[in-house]
Amino acid sequence: MKTRTIIWTGVAAVLYLACFVVGRLSVSYGVVTYKVNGLPTSFNRAWPTYGLPLGEDEALLVLLRKGNATKAIASLEAMLDTAAYDAMCRRPLLRGRELEALDKVLAGVARCREQFPRVVDTSTNGLTSAQLPQYEQLIAEKRDVDHFLREFSRQ
Repeated sequence: MKTRTIIWTGVAAVLYLACFVVGRLSVSYGVVTYKVNGLPTSFNRAWPTYGLPLGEDEALLVLLRKGNATKAIASLEAMLDTAAYDAMCRRPLLRGRELEALDKVLAGVARCREQFPRVVDTSTNGLTSAQLPQYEQLIAEKRDVDHFLREFSRQ
């Protein structure tokens, strides 16, 4: 009886270890962490440009160099909305100093949006029925961001 218990305990321990190793390898395969200026930065190999707004920065620079500030401002507003929505989703996961750092930046964004409000374009003219759901989601996200920033500035 004692031998059987020891064997089953050993089998269970090996099985737990195997599950841990397989899970660890499968989860960490797609995420790579490296250092930028001494700070750890992670990205998923499936989206290697995430967090690197190179294309957006280049397009804005071209617009500004050509003197088209109005289109550049619209692009920056869209980029700010995307980043603020990401921050809004990330905020509940942070605590302590991490949350304070994000809140400090969000306070600046909220002040900027309060000082320079913008109207959310809800026109769906010219959109196909396939494009409509995605655009309606974008409008809802913009409204969520505006509401979040208004509430955040009142804190």
